[in-house]
Amino acid sequence: MAGYEVATIESLSINLCSKGGVNKYPAKAHVRRVAQATGKSQGLIALEGEKSAYYSNSDQKRHWRQDRYFYYITGCNEPDCYVTYDIGKDILTLWLPTIDYSRVFYDGRTSTIEEALDRYDIDQAKYLKSKTRNLQLKTICKPLRPWDHRILVLGSGTSLTTMADYKDTTTLKNSMNACRAIKDRDEIELIRKANDISSAAHKAILTHLKDLNTEAQAEGLFVDVCLSHGAHEQAYGPIMGSGPRAGVLHYMANEHKFAESQLLLVDASCEWDLYASDITRTIPLNNSSPGQWPSGEAKSVYEAVQKIQEECIALVRPGEKFVDLHWHASHMAIDALLGMGILEGDHMEIFHTGTATAFAPHGLGHHIGLDVHDLFPPPSKADESRVSDESVVAIMGLQTSSDVQKAYAAFAQDHSSWAARPNFSRPEHFHLRLASLQGVATLDTPPLEPGNIVTIEPGLYFNKFVLETFFLNDPKHRKFINTEVLKRYMPVGGVRIEDCILVTEKGYENLTKAPKGEKMLRIIREAWR
Repeated sequence: MAGYEVATIESLSINLCSKGGVNKYPAKAHVRRVAQATGKSQGLIALEGEKSAYYSNSDQKRHWRQDRYFYYITGCNEPDCYVTYDIGKDILTLWLPTIDYSRVFYDGRTSTIEEALDRYDIDQAKYLKSKTRNLQLKTICKPLRPWDHRILVLGSGTSLTTMADYKDTTTLKNSMNACRAIKDRDEIELIRKANDISSAAHKAILTHLKDLNTEAQAEGLFVDVCLSHGAHEQAYGPIMGSGPRAGVLHYMANEHKFAESQLLLVDASCEWDLYASDITRTIPLNNSSPGQWPSGEAKSVYEAVQKIQEECIALVRPGEKFVDLHWHASHMAIDALLGMGILEGDHMEIFHTGTATAFAPHGLGHHIGLDVHDLFPPPSKADESRVSDESVVAIMGLQTSSDVQKAYAAFAQDHSSWAARPNFSRPEHFHLRLASLQGVATLDTPPLEPGNIVTIEPGLYFNKFVLETFFLNDPKHRKFINTEVLKRYMPVGGVRIEDCILVTEKGYENLTKAPKGEKMLRIIREAWR
């Protein structure tokens, strides 16, 4: 250091240059986690990316969406690719389609080898130059059975030739599901970004509500805000259900005027770098008194749903079983419906009969990540797809409440060989269909862990067709429903409130900032002035 003045040394700077940048999607870390989860020290993992395709009888390409399993271990959002990973040698190879020079002027091109190495966290990039190699990869990724997912295979050898003779879709799929369920820091930040943009779009609807008269206008504004923030893809089709359409869970037509509707249910969210958000808000439509509930019934339903959501969010922590949160919400929903006078009778009898599913038909939430309905980790019991007599016995041994056990046993009794999939064409089985969606058949799902991101989305709905077709004409349900009181609540349509919740080491973090409750009402009032 001799010969340098301190002032001179302080003026020095160092410029670090990293080819491809330092913020690559952590594909290599992901594939290593997956390989470790398989328990294999040797083998070759091979996945097929999503193919580009044209609409039938048209020269227009279908909307393309990358396969999420493929993206998880490549970070590559380009069509017509493959990936292989040699577990023993720790080599991740991205296989690129050869450039079609006849289409470059029209469609652009995919990455070159040099560009792929620069963009993605991979070891090698190669072209699919030969028809033999292309055919090998296509053959490897072909499903064993028609109902298998086509992209998940695990070879016992380390070459493409030996892989063609051996496939194990179950081990790899379970391993990838387990890894995807626990988000790393990079994934959490991508989901946070998607939530931030989506929350801004939800707030924009509140601040511009006085200028909106139709569901289509609400959708247009929401998508416009997302696009202006650089989010080009919606995580799912936006739901803008006003009035009775708020009682249709996945209503996406968005083609009606608000007219005399009391509420607007907005279930819409964008993606950021393929990672989804999922947010729902229910907004009062009241031109005469903006920012006020248009009826006492609408206010009662909203406040009931808000209370359920707040209480269930507060219960999120590591070690908690999500299905127990769901049943807690179910009991709260029954209490609310009894308090409003819509239901009458014994709480537990209503619970075990399934009548409350007429108004609370879906689960409390789901995992979220690369898919909006992201993967649950593999079940803790061997049987992950069926609910049989044997699994009933096993599940009854789990540490769950007696109410949950009794409900599950009653559900399984009617369909002991295939309880999760009754004959839903029979009206008397409709409430069992709803029960299966609520997670009754997934009591063996592992407890929540730090890094899980789940939605908490309770709702209460008033769907005329469902009520008349499956509940009001069935004596075992009708005896609990006060039809005179129900008439007053039918115009409400439905209320759902949904946030994305990160499970942390000590509890939770709410990633969703979209206004709700009194803050939402205040924004509407202030914007209307």
